[in-house]
Amino acid sequence: MDEPQPDGDGSELDQVVEEVLSEAHVRMGSLRPEERQYLKDHALKKPMGVLHIWALGVGVVITGEYFGWNPGLKAGGPIGMLIASLFVCALYMLWVLGLAELSVAMPFAGGPLAYGRRAVGPWLGFVMGWSMFLEALFATIGTALATGGYIYYVLHLVSPGIDQGLTTTLAGLATVLIFAVVQWVGAGAQAKATEWMTYGAIAVLIWFWVACLPAVRMDRIWTEPLLTKGWEGVLKAIPFAIWWLVMIETVALAPEEAHEPQRTIPRGLTLAQVTLIVLVVMTLFVAAGAGNDPDKTGDDKISFPLPFVFEEVYPGTWQLIAFSVAALVGMVVSYNGMIYAVSRQSFALGRAGYLPRALGTVHSTRRTPTVSIIFWSLVVAGFVIWGYFNEKAILVAVVTCNVTALLWYALAMLCLMILRVKAPELDRPYKAPFYPVLPIVVAGMSLFAAVLCLWYPTAEVESHNWFSDYIVLWLTLVMYAVGLLYYFGYARTRLVRAAPEELASREAG
Repeated sequence: MDEPQPDGDGSELDQVVEEVLSEAHVRMGSLRPEERQYLKDHALKKPMGVLHIWALGVGVVITGEYFGWNPGLKAGGPIGMLIASLFVCALYMLWVLGLAELSVAMPFAGGPLAYGRRAVGPWLGFVMGWSMFLEALFATIGTALATGGYIYYVLHLVSPGIDQGLTTTLAGLATVLIFAVVQWVGAGAQAKATEWMTYGAIAVLIWFWVACLPAVRMDRIWTEPLLTKGWEGVLKAIPFAIWWLVMIETVALAPEEAHEPQRTIPRGLTLAQVTLIVLVVMTLFVAAGAGNDPDKTGDDKISFPLPFVFEEVYPGTWQLIAFSVAALVGMVVSYNGMIYAVSRQSFALGRAGYLPRALGTVHSTRRTPTVSIIFWSLVVAGFVIWGYFNEKAILVAVVTCNVTALLWYALAMLCLMILRVKAPELDRPYKAPFYPVLPIVVAGMSLFAAVLCLWYPTAEVESHNWFSDYIVLWLTLVMYAVGLLYYFGYARTRLVRAAPEELASREAG
């Protein structure tokens, strides 16, 4: 374990602690000396501005444009998937407006942990923090597996006949290792890397649009009948459309590392969401219109739909190889953002005692949550190896991520409404518009989409086995059961009073 830095008035860590307490409206004089030292020993740096927040929001989500959405094309057809995507875009635009209020009113690395803790109590804080942790973990697993699939596709173009399973697994493990190192180096380094990789990922999407737009045929989109799979197809497509935008809430974990979070978080978050909606609509239009068969593009075994469509337009050309190589940046930028989310949520839960405290350890100089980064990278690596033996691994990871995300979206909107009544004095530099309609609509849309995620995609396997047909449902229940058993059986009597989330709640009480 790293030794804590020595104390010292005027040090950088003293300043960070003062900023965190000021943003949380906790009086420095109310802290005991050991509580102040605990905050110093577990403090993060604050290098992020609006552009970094925008890049984090876009970068962590942009992999949704590169894979994971395409089974919705098969489930709902082109127009069905478009309707499902517009539903999801509306949900997320409203969601980020509500999330921005919570994230700047309680600017902690724990994000949802702080919201539930302040609104109701520690148990809801844990449920919400655990939900986002599971969301981020399974998003990271799915993206690691899909990145391996992308790398296999590139290598297959230049060297046909290589083993798909082994190549995908080894490439996924390499991704895990590389970005564990990037995260370990420090928040400033990863923020700068995310920013530039985000530019690259957007540029590659524009390349895809420009290159494939001439091949778009409107009769492939405007089909006869218009809804080729009916309205049920639209419902079946919604769980996959969620993947377009899921994980934008990673920004809610960044306030402790953001400069002036009351300004940078709302601006960066809203700008990121608008950017992503444009990327979603354009990517779906071009992919659906240029691809020869939406059922083939939408095959859930294809984790590289954009190169797949590109190959149909430019088969066997150097442009195909160049595009496929460049498309990798869209995968790795999101992986980098996702492992950031996993490690920060784990760090916050560990720092506050909701998970083992070792997970809340930070490096003495880099101020990164090294134990969380290393431990969960190893867990992701284990799932990548599991993917070698299970061809449905990506599908299961994607849908499980979506379910756990949607559950805490609804809970977060409940917290927003409770806090408006319970804590009217809470400093809110930004307030969600259209209150109380907005949080009610977001909660309702989220729960509706969660039910669809649990029912339709897993039932599509149709093995007539209750466990395997609904594996996402069972996996979700098991993960929540494990977390709740740990919290109620051990952690709830061992919470850390000096954690920022606990200090803020105590001060308010």
